[in-house]
Amino acid sequence: MMKKISAEQLKLQQTLTLPQILESHSRTLSNDCLAIREKSFGIWKGINWQAYNRLVKHTALGLKELGFERGDHLGIIMNNHSEWLFSGLAAQALGGVSASLFASATGSELTRVLDRIKARLVVVQDQEQVDKLLDNLGKIPGLKKIIYVDPTGMRSYKSNPRLISFRELLEVGGKLDEAQPLLYERELRRGTADDVAFLIPTSGTTGLPKLAMLTHGNFIDMGHKWNESTSLGIGANWLSISPPSWIVDQMWGMGVALTGAMTMNFPDA
Repeated sequence: MMKKISAEQLKLQQTLTLPQILESHSRTLSNDCLAIREKSFGIWKGINWQAYNRLVKHTALGLKELGFERGDHLGIIMNNHSEWLFSGLAAQALGGVSASLFASATGSELTRVLDRIKARLVVVQDQEQVDKLLDNLGKIPGLKKIIYVDPTGMRSYKSNPRLISFRELLEVGGKLDEAQPLLYERELRRGTADDVAFLIPTSGTTGLPKLAMLTHGNFIDMGHKWNESTSLGIGANWLSISPPSWIVDQMWGMGVALTGAMTMNFPDA
């Protein structure tokens, strides 16, 4: 039987937000306990809970420096990569809401949803997703910045002021953290379990996809039910393979795995 998060910790989690749970794990779990494992150029690399929390913090502060405020919606158009988790939790740490959209969607489909949710910032996977949005900028007048993760093919886009790489975002966040070391903690502590954390698109089989609103508490409750009913424990592995826009991987990545301190595995990073 694997070691599990204690009953006392689970009870405490019910009063927290998801990024607050992450911060708690970073203080209580050992440095050799992996939160994320990702494969890059054929080599598996691990990220412990301390590094995970720091990356979410710097992502959040980078978003804040770009103008992201409490109550804002962050669009995410990503494949199964760790930056998807960093981005979603970062938005939630600032009191915002994450909305993961289908990477396979057309530009017009994506921009229609981004305009509906009034997204000011969006994190995308690569040049393909950047091009979809740039081709439809007139349909999303409120969008201020596009943050891209994969820099492949992006050299000729450097002069576009609407674009910033995820690496640059982390650097911006790190500098803000140095200048205002208590800022992230203050923002993080303002959140409650009743805050809306996710907008989840429905299938759209009867018309335009609807956006279900789920709170931190919804995901924490789902995570607890899964962890209580299985033998899974700290360090158990979840392989992230279903689209991040589906509730399945979001439920596991930011529900079951996070509350139970499992390890998220990304095989195609």
